[in-house]
Amino acid sequence: MKRLLLACLLQFTLSVVLSVALITPARAQDATAPPPDATTLLKVSAAPVTLHAASSAGATLKLVLAPGWHVYANPPSGEYNIPVKASLTSAMGVSAGAPRYPVGKDVKLPSDDKATRVYDGAFEITLPLQALASATNGTHTLKGKVSFQSCNDQVCLPPASVAYTVDVTVEGGAAPGALAANDTASHASADSAASPRAPADSAASTGQGFMTAPPAVGAGAGSQAKDDAIGQLEGALRSAGLGAIVGVFHGTFGFVLLLFLGGIALNLTPCVFPMLGITVSIFGARRKEALPKVIANALAYVLGISVMYTLLGVVAALTGGLFGSALQNPLVSIGLGVLFIVLSLSMFGVYEMQAPGWMLDRLGGANTASIAGVFLSGLAVGVVAAPCIGPIVLAVLAIIAQRANVGFGMTTMFTMSIGLGFPYLFLAVFSNLLQSLPRSGEWMDWVKKVFGVILASWGLNYILVGLLPHFAHWVLPTTLVLGGLYLGFMEKSANRVAAFRLFKRIGGTLAVVAGVLMSLSLVRASHVELAFRPYSDSALKASLASGHGVMLDFSAEWCAACHELEQATFPDPAVRAAAANIDAYRVDLTHFDSPEADSWRQKYAIKGLPTIVFLRPDGTEAPGTRVTGFMPPAEFVKVIEKAK
Repeated sequence: MKRLLLACLLQFTLSVVLSVALITPARAQDATAPPPDATTLLKVSAAPVTLHAASSAGATLKLVLAPGWHVYANPPSGEYNIPVKASLTSAMGVSAGAPRYPVGKDVKLPSDDKATRVYDGAFEITLPLQALASATNGTHTLKGKVSFQSCNDQVCLPPASVAYTVDVTVEGGAAPGALAANDTASHASADSAASPRAPADSAASTGQGFMTAPPAVGAGAGSQAKDDAIGQLEGALRSAGLGAIVGVFHGTFGFVLLLFLGGIALNLTPCVFPMLGITVSIFGARRKEALPKVIANALAYVLGISVMYTLLGVVAALTGGLFGSALQNPLVSIGLGVLFIVLSLSMFGVYEMQAPGWMLDRLGGANTASIAGVFLSGLAVGVVAAPCIGPIVLAVLAIIAQRANVGFGMTTMFTMSIGLGFPYLFLAVFSNLLQSLPRSGEWMDWVKKVFGVILASWGLNYILVGLLPHFAHWVLPTTLVLGGLYLGFMEKSANRVAAFRLFKRIGGTLAVVAGVLMSLSLVRASHVELAFRPYSDSALKASLASGHGVMLDFSAEWCAACHELEQATFPDPAVRAAAANIDAYRVDLTHFDSPEADSWRQKYAIKGLPTIVFLRPDGTEAPGTRVTGFMPPAEFVKVIEKAK
């Protein structure tokens, strides 16, 4: 019996570990890690082409970007965006015309109020090929290159290029060696006849909030919208000095833990909690059945929950993937926000989500005396408990659909289902604790309304990301203040129970205090920052001559991670105190390909933005202190101390 119990617990542990292994961390890039090279970021290939002399054909370039990276579309939507360009060398009477670029995805970067047109994932460029009447017969290998600038949420790399080749077979032309001298190879950029660059206010529609956090492999375009909403939350926490919370729940383990705890919390709703004891009794715990049989029934029940929820996650991810770039539209973000708010109304009793009576009768009549019957009951638990957990599950499924990643959908729903089913396993093993469970009562309605507040704030966050992204970071402190006042002092559930009333008052007070402190921190962060001076060689020489250390912040207007540093790290009091005796200069690389910016990039070996370089008074760079990408305040203080 003990061996069986240990085996069951081991199986449960392995399932949680498996869910950890399936999730890709949202932002795993180390701020000090070197950026990948161009050939790793962008793969370019072209299928062979056959054309007759004095005719034309098209060569299709297939480009695949590494997950988590994007490049600027052609034509670009911003003055400073460096678009993708394809070029091809003419040879043997075959030349390339103006490339035909795909339509980019209009997305909204956190650092810009206007839409930015980008490509991500896989896309194609068509190159028209023209063969002269005197083109040489045979197969010729034409060489070309694709130039681009790539970005993710940590860095924007300098412009780079990737070479490729196209095998072109000419038929019906001149014999080899007969080509006239004036038709021999000459290099011409395929963009020479391209349409002019689009102005910043071109027809690009406002895009969905966009954080270029690396999604898991296979993630669709919709993952970016989700990451922007999460990024707004993380930015608010960091700006309020609560980066430790982000650190706990930011990585893989934290994400799984949060989902698991959320699944457990769903058991406290009025549609689920009263059924705990009844369900465990069905397993045989109160009939004094043998412990192995009780555990087997509990495992079958939890397996049913997990199978149903995991399948729902897969379906949501596959369905979301069908919509592609439509998920980038700000109307989708606003629509999701409205959906979450409508779902939250169910948690406040405005309406009730209820399965049809005939379905409940069928499910209620399942034969729970067998393992199969218990498994079927587990499959149906989401339907039976729909009035309470349905809105939460639908909200999570909406996010999975937006991310359009099957792995993410499976892992999210599986982990949440394990949390939902964990109490059944625990109480099946320790059935004597059934008598210790608190009695059902009005307190469960309060728990249901807590979920309602969470859903409503979630919806408001998505709406602001679509409409006013710069205000989205105020959702969390506002929710804490208003939610704390409502749930702690205005909501009347179970007020007749003195202990629970005190619990509500304490919880509401703590939430209000936390919200006020976070608001004050956000206000301070918006007005206080390191005093950066504009960079110039003469000013730098003067600082070094005076014996001061120097910090160079290489930044740009189009760099999202640069603005994250400005909002969350530089205003931090500990950072400002540590840098008090260091002269700080900001090197503006917005015009990245200008001669002046190029000289600065060459001089300081800048590979991407943001990059921060620390110089000692003798003008040499402090070893081991260069920062590339976002770095939270606590870590940045350590770098400053090391640079002194």
